[in-house]
Amino acid sequence: MPRFTARPTPPNYPQEFQPYYVRLPQRWAVDQERQRHYQALYSIGEWTMFCLMWHLDDFKKSLVDRCPTCYTSSRYASAYEQPSQNKCLDCFGTTFEGGFRALIVRPAVFSDSDENQQYQARGVVATDSLDMESTPDFRVRTGDYCFRSTGHRFYLRVPERITLRTGFTTPYQRSSAIGYNHARASLEDHNTVSYLIPPVEKDLVDILNVKATEPLDFSAYEILRSPLIPVDDLA
Repeated sequence: MPRFTARPTPPNYPQEFQPYYVRLPQRWAVDQERQRHYQALYSIGEWTMFCLMWHLDDFKKSLVDRCPTCYTSSRYASAYEQPSQNKCLDCFGTTFEGGFRALIVRPAVFSDSDENQQYQARGVVATDSLDMESTPDFRVRTGDYCFRSTGHRFYLRVPERITLRTGFTTPYQRSSAIGYNHARASLEDHNTVSYLIPPVEKDLVDILNVKATEPLDFSAYEILRSPLIPVDDLA
């Protein structure tokens, strides 16, 4: 393998043949756009609780262990690499200890829609799917949940980000994202495992239905077991 010991230097071209320059990132532009994005959320949004679940990538990075209740102590799970019970109160169907890596409260904006009843194999189900967007200081992945102040819980999928590129550099989420967690949210049925995740519906409604003229501190209700943005992720 080659070893690089020196930094690359610009080619020694005559000035008349080199009209280009490498633009430095403008941090102030990102800060201004983030401020506008936050203000829009606080103007027309609502308090929302996000439940960020453990995923297989976290297990491979040794951030979490398998659930001792439904996985490590089950012969069925060891044979089929699936939990022995979906509604496990210790992992909430993820097979990973604790179930979620973070429980946080952030402002979010939801698109408008009406519930639609559909006939499925398990009976009449009220379905609803809408768009959701929140702050750029955490990472949503497919399989995470968000809980609204109405008590409804939504399954999140296909997250996207908005990144402001102001110069020649790699656009990390921490330094360049101005809008994030723009995801599709699908309404969960009350019989699903998402309604087993704390807090219970009454406490959830009480926590999120607060009125204030400035951002509030919800740290008393939050649980953090892992960084909100993966440290070694570039995207």
